[in-house]
Amino acid sequence: MRSMIRPASRAMAAARLRTAARSTRNLDELHSTFFGRPSTGAAPVLTRFKSSLPLDQADPSETADAESSHFSTPHLDNNTSDTIKDYTSDASKAGTPSPWAVFDAWGAGEGIVDPLTAAEEELLSNAAVRIPTEEGDRQGLPEESDILSVYDKLLKRKSSVHFGYPYNLMYNHEELYEFMKYSINNLGDPFVTSNYGVHSRQFECSVIDFFAKLWKMEPDSYWGYVTTCGTEGNLHGILLARECHPDGILYSSRETHYSVFKAARYYRMDAKAIPTLPMGEIDYDALASEIAKNRDRPVIINVNIGTTVKGAVDNLDRILRILKTLGIPRERFHIHCDGALFAMMMPFVDFAPEISFNKPIDSIAVSGHKMLGCPMPCGIALSRKEHVKKVEQRIDYLNSVDTTIMGSRNGQAALYLWYSLRKKGVAGIKRDVVHCMETAQYLRDKITDAGLTCRLNDLSSTVVLERPMDDKFIKRWQLACEEDIAHVVVMPNVTRFKIDKFVEELVECKDVYGRMKPVRKDSPLMKLESSSWGGQYVAPVSNFKENF
Repeated sequence: MRSMIRPASRAMAAARLRTAARSTRNLDELHSTFFGRPSTGAAPVLTRFKSSLPLDQADPSETADAESSHFSTPHLDNNTSDTIKDYTSDASKAGTPSPWAVFDAWGAGEGIVDPLTAAEEELLSNAAVRIPTEEGDRQGLPEESDILSVYDKLLKRKSSVHFGYPYNLMYNHEELYEFMKYSINNLGDPFVTSNYGVHSRQFECSVIDFFAKLWKMEPDSYWGYVTTCGTEGNLHGILLARECHPDGILYSSRETHYSVFKAARYYRMDAKAIPTLPMGEIDYDALASEIAKNRDRPVIINVNIGTTVKGAVDNLDRILRILKTLGIPRERFHIHCDGALFAMMMPFVDFAPEISFNKPIDSIAVSGHKMLGCPMPCGIALSRKEHVKKVEQRIDYLNSVDTTIMGSRNGQAALYLWYSLRKKGVAGIKRDVVHCMETAQYLRDKITDAGLTCRLNDLSSTVVLERPMDDKFIKRWQLACEEDIAHVVVMPNVTRFKIDKFVEELVECKDVYGRMKPVRKDSPLMKLESSSWGGQYVAPVSNFKENF
């Protein structure tokens, strides 16, 4: 399919390809891992579907007046009104992606889409989208095609200002649309065929093989499957841990994703939430102390490969040293790695610590719709094969075995993940990761230069900042918040143009509403000033030493 690059962008595209060619430093090792040979040192030529280059950028001032009036009243765009309660809290390379490393089917990486008009919003009201129960009820209702057309525009708008959640919106799966007409169900075990023939097992197994190589598992030593999301991967990993150590204690940091402690509740496990260091890593001394107090019980540890809010990566090697120092033998501990976003990124970051099954870990869960990009939530669960035998059950009805959390499983997700991996390739994923890391640094510097508190962990593309004071701004940019902080997760669809617009509005928000003050002495905002983060920062409002 022919590439659709505008003439004005050709020089920019050529420059980006030259930059891509210079960024292959660590691809030799990755190519050796996957293909048994080094790379050629030059950027490979991959199929492009549509250009991921932004269109000629419009002057932001052209839409400023229209948007400012639009956001003065509650709208679908900002989800804000007096009747909506906020339940989330107590109150272009580095900026532009590589033209071949990411797909952009509909413009997620381009400029900011205009908001809906009042008439368009009316087509998505509860009254307009209601389902009639009698034929006479259809009178006066808008046509489904009109509703869906406006809904498409709303989704484009929302996606163009999507900053707070780790979803890669840059993808093109047009070649797979034909398969949406089939009911593809991978029920049962991925590696054991069933009587149901409309499945995508071969693609699912290929995806599992890819990640097994990525995390350095020996052939025939692993088992895995494509999940519905990272949470399901955590539920499966913790289930295996409990089956291996029924009387074990689960240790995980307080900043762990909620799904890990949900698993502990579901499985009636003893669990301990370990305090964290200011930047979000687990407190290693506190972990050692708790394990030492319970030497008579097996140790189950969830290691965070990127925490939810701060993107902090627990030091796996240090945790393993703690276990060795305390004399905990291998048969008495079990390690699950929650790598929802960053376990997919770390193998492609130069000089990053190794997260792999060369070390004594037992399972990893990662999300598929985050770094790779996928139109439906999905993920990958991978574990050592011997552990899965403890939950395996033969099901005659399926002519297969039951080893997963779910029964029926989305075969479309496996197909989409396979397609993304095949089209991007190892080098393409590397380009995405480099873009995210560099663009996150750009965002951190822009916010800091604007006089606001901001932090960025090493090995992370999650930029943590003081919470804006205006809820409309938070909901417009879909920021994830925790008490007095918020964060932006920089993904391939986040460009320098969008960052500039975001920071411009953030400064306007500060000028109108002021800055967030710490809600308490040890609040998340207070911890952003800790020297453990390193580097420079703008202090939060108030003098902590005097006031506390």
